[in-house]
Amino acid sequence: MDATWNSGWWDFHPLSEHPRKPVEWSNSSVILTAHALRPVILARHFSSSRQFKLPSPTPITSNANAYDPPTIITCSLDDRWLYAFFPGRGEDGLCCLWYRGVELDNWNVKEWWLFAQSAGAVAAHWLGGSREWDIDPTGVPTRLPPRGPLTPVSNPTLILVTQDHRLFVCYLRYYKNTLHMFSCSLLQSSVTVEQQQDNSQHPLDEVDSVRICTNAAIGTTYGDSTILVAMRSQIFPVVSFSPTPDQFSLELGLSLDMEPDQTEVYPIACEDLAEDSNIEMAEVQLQFNGTRMILSCKTHPAIEKAPKRLNNLCFVCNPPLNGNLSSSTMHLVASFVDYKDYTSFPLSTMKCYPFTRTDTTGREKRIWTLQQEITREFESGVVAQVVGPGPTCADHVIYVSIYDTSIPQPPQKIKQTEISVGHLKLLKIPDLTYDDTWETFPIILPAHTIGREVPINFVVSPGRNLLCSVFPSPWSSQMSIQKLPRLSSTANLASGSKIPPLALYIVIAIISNRSTDDLTHTLSQPSTSLTEVAEVLYHVYTLLDRHMPEDFALQLGITVESYRFRVLRTSSNVPDRQRADAIWRTAHDMISVATCNAVFGDCTNGQEYQIDLVWQMIDLSSWILNLIETLVKECILSSDFADSSESSGDDLFGSDSPIKDTNLRSLDYPVFLHLVHPKALHNLRIALGHVNQFRKYLTGLTPSTENSQLSKEVLLDLVEYSGIDIQGLDEIFEKLETSISGFEDDELRRAMASCQPSLSMQISLREVVNSMSRSPALDKARLFIKSFEMVDGEGQTLLDRRQKDKIKDKDVVSKGLLLHRAQGMDCVRCGGKSEYGRDPMVPRTLSNWEKSWARKCVCGGLWSMIPS
Repeated sequence: MDATWNSGWWDFHPLSEHPRKPVEWSNSSVILTAHALRPVILARHFSSSRQFKLPSPTPITSNANAYDPPTIITCSLDDRWLYAFFPGRGEDGLCCLWYRGVELDNWNVKEWWLFAQSAGAVAAHWLGGSREWDIDPTGVPTRLPPRGPLTPVSNPTLILVTQDHRLFVCYLRYYKNTLHMFSCSLLQSSVTVEQQQDNSQHPLDEVDSVRICTNAAIGTTYGDSTILVAMRSQIFPVVSFSPTPDQFSLELGLSLDMEPDQTEVYPIACEDLAEDSNIEMAEVQLQFNGTRMILSCKTHPAIEKAPKRLNNLCFVCNPPLNGNLSSSTMHLVASFVDYKDYTSFPLSTMKCYPFTRTDTTGREKRIWTLQQEITREFESGVVAQVVGPGPTCADHVIYVSIYDTSIPQPPQKIKQTEISVGHLKLLKIPDLTYDDTWETFPIILPAHTIGREVPINFVVSPGRNLLCSVFPSPWSSQMSIQKLPRLSSTANLASGSKIPPLALYIVIAIISNRSTDDLTHTLSQPSTSLTEVAEVLYHVYTLLDRHMPEDFALQLGITVESYRFRVLRTSSNVPDRQRADAIWRTAHDMISVATCNAVFGDCTNGQEYQIDLVWQMIDLSSWILNLIETLVKECILSSDFADSSESSGDDLFGSDSPIKDTNLRSLDYPVFLHLVHPKALHNLRIALGHVNQFRKYLTGLTPSTENSQLSKEVLLDLVEYSGIDIQGLDEIFEKLETSISGFEDDELRRAMASCQPSLSMQISLREVVNSMSRSPALDKARLFIKSFEMVDGEGQTLLDRRQKDKIKDKDVVSKGLLLHRAQGMDCVRCGGKSEYGRDPMVPRTLSNWEKSWARKCVCGGLWSMIPS
């Protein structure tokens, strides 16, 4: 009989404790969390297993025991800046600002500063950044209005709300390397000018108590420069240590000069302290007058009699309808947990406070006004976390996670590693009702955590496809990745759009310059068929061709990412794994051909070549010839020799050759897409022409040094021993390019999405395959039988040794051997390694095109540093 685990109020008590363990998911797909016990930030790239730690500022490295783990971790939208706050243990709190280098794991401390005790950071928000993109179900992207105040002279610009109810602006002025900051009070109307002293004073606290801000939310909206701040405070008693005369009225023979016992200065537990029933509201404006920035604050009437035990506090904003900025709205969403004197299950309550903007003609042209609040109580389950907004800005929904109070347990004889503890749903804003057009997804957690702890903090991935949760345990930094609800199939059909929502999200991520790892994670799962993957990618290519045409490498990069990670997550015995492996390697080769062409073009000045880069161009030529050899051999092995009675292959290999039995090879193999996709074939012809032109250039030179003579002989040997007549093969490619020029764009997109020639493409392919098998431009003996495969020892030529080096690691950009003379880079998308431009033995200035590879791999993936 199945058992049931029934929870108690103590299981959910960590949900109302502040501050919570932070978690951040950056736009480069790096998940950052706090170490359980030490003041250290841990980072992990999703969806690879790459993990690293951020370097600590000087005060932490010198005395780590003086600080607690960070309570705030936030990354800027461009992924260049990271901020964290470390509370002090009886000391001032520490703020730190990091700057990221080219690699996603290359972080350096830019600035650090201190905040006094009881004045630490509570909330943080980045200003500025690029305008956001949104997309409708038909696939039309829209650029949204700027959000929040403009920051024309500062980057980055960070605003902080502190425990003493102040708002700080921390920024770096352009062309200045020193961090600046100025602040204003959030409890009274005030104006502060940059680089001038702030004269604003806090209202006096009660005589026997002080209010400390324990939770805050910062909100900005589209097309408006206003910053709304909501704060919840806690009242701490002030204990007086001055003894009264009555305390020492008895004559006990003790000195009256002795100090009173201060061992119980704060005997009251933090959770038993009074929580302010109000939520303070403030409206802040950050402006630039042409010389200095001005920070002004105007207080709003507080939201009175809000429930106690605040769980979540966040702002949700939606873009203006039809571009009408006056229709902008902002909603403050708060959730509360009532433990009912700890005698029963807690009751979850959620409130939505709508703020509407009214344009006036007076001095204050825009006024934000609080409307009637909306309340909802959850009779079953406990609300754990509220995260907004929804998958697209047009959706007036927020994510909410609800935990069950009782969980059925499987029989002991059934070993279950994961179990459902609740569900994820979407709530409409502002009425807080369930949105039935979205599916409900279970919250899956490890079975061993049941009855021990529940996740206390969540973060949504940049593509709004996954959710990461962290646990409150001080003994581990465990994370859990969940799927987010998706639009139901019925709602998707009702919208009239044939475009899968996942394809829309991938396009938005691409044009927003965000990582797509969290989105292609779905495509890489074995549960998603290759047909479904091809369908999604087809729609992605269609939309990209419509809005970002002529970016062939960008589309291939998504193909590499989707299929390569599928290989890593699929069993080696599954046939789909071999297919996916061939697909991503073919797509990567297509990108590499375009890269080689760019390098040749960058190193060529008319008919002249940069002699100092001759060995780099030889490496490129070798890689191009190896690729073409592979293609040619596949064509020969796939040809139907029965069609040619004069086939030289019969005489060459004899009756026992295995090639005779290979006419059953299918022509839908991914490698053949090189020959039937017009763009891929065109790039291949250009690359072959570069090799031929470079060979002619070296042939016409009179070597003046031993190095130039050696390079000349190596390249000539590469071409001669390849078994390919470049001119004759180019004539075959030219005829093929003419025959495939009539393919429709839609057919080409579907062929590239599945990375296999269509049936009509295979007709042209069959002709060129049989033509190659009979062509005198191909020397089959040299193609299939290499000298370095038969000879081992002193008799090897330099070319033979270079050919055997193919088994070693190659630079994904230069195609040369990795020399390991400098710390290299590793691509998180394709796994390629590179030392391009980092070799200290080759000092030179990188061109603009080479600098683009310094930022990203040829496949478009981000770099990470290879441990030295």
